[in-house]
Amino acid sequence: MKPTGGWRYVYASVSRAAHRASGTECQDAGAVQLAPMADADPALVLVAADGAGSATKARIGAELACRTFLAEGAAWLSTATAEDWVRATAERLLHRIQTVLIQQAAEENQPVREFACTLLGAIVTADRALFLHIGDGAIVIGNGDDYRPVFWPQTGEYANETWFVTDPNAAARLEFATLAEPVAEIALLTDGLQPLALHYQNRQAHAPFFRPLFQRLRAAPESGCPADLMSALERFLDAPHLNQRTDDDKTLILASRVIPPLTMAETAAEIAEADQSDALAGPDSDSSGRVVQEGCRDEAV
Repeated sequence: MKPTGGWRYVYASVSRAAHRASGTECQDAGAVQLAPMADADPALVLVAADGAGSATKARIGAELACRTFLAEGAAWLSTATAEDWVRATAERLLHRIQTVLIQQAAEENQPVREFACTLLGAIVTADRALFLHIGDGAIVIGNGDDYRPVFWPQTGEYANETWFVTDPNAAARLEFATLAEPVAEIALLTDGLQPLALHYQNRQAHAPFFRPLFQRLRAAPESGCPADLMSALERFLDAPHLNQRTDDDKTLILASRVIPPLTMAETAAEIAEADQSDALAGPDSDSSGRVVQEGCRDEAV
């Protein structure tokens, strides 16, 4: 059993250019955590939050929401059964985040709306996944080639209006979904990347945005969170050509467990191992091969 479950993942948050010029901190937050599972590969818990631009404690709210989701999601996984992958679980996670934000607001003698933020959360095990969403931004899943949004970004009656976890009716706004099959690749992104990552006309993911990013991640020599790719992702998010197309904070989380292409040495070793297995098994036994997915030729990050 691999200690990472075969996952490769990176994440970064970058402040908008206008925020840097004025000395304002980034109001986005994102995080990833591997959660141990009994008799199974670790699960992956992913979360991103975008603090409301009008909230004075937006960054604190986003960070607290992310930390709470990671802790509560991992704790839930330690006792979860097949019957627990239901909407009530997502509502309990949301309620716990709200409680933490209310407590923080009381400690700082502030209205809880000053900690307002959106929320994108996912919990992914070997064979199923849970997703929840309040506000804008998107969760995108794929198989190494095609990608699709789990939910479409929530918008209000007016431009740039959305919903937050601190809203009184947040539970009614909560979007929830489960998937009873393996997820190979997943991305979480805040609204600063929506113009580049989503097709608004047909409500689809823009696959050319995701393919080269995931291809680079799949090519990482080891599973886990590569420090060099974390830095590369941060540079990518702050590249001039991206900043020309979006003037907002940007958070992107990428995670992949697609099998990377084998090297020639690995291929030879597997052929030799298969030949040896056939010889030991005898003529009446079947042997199985490994399916290898080729990476895209695009480059990014």
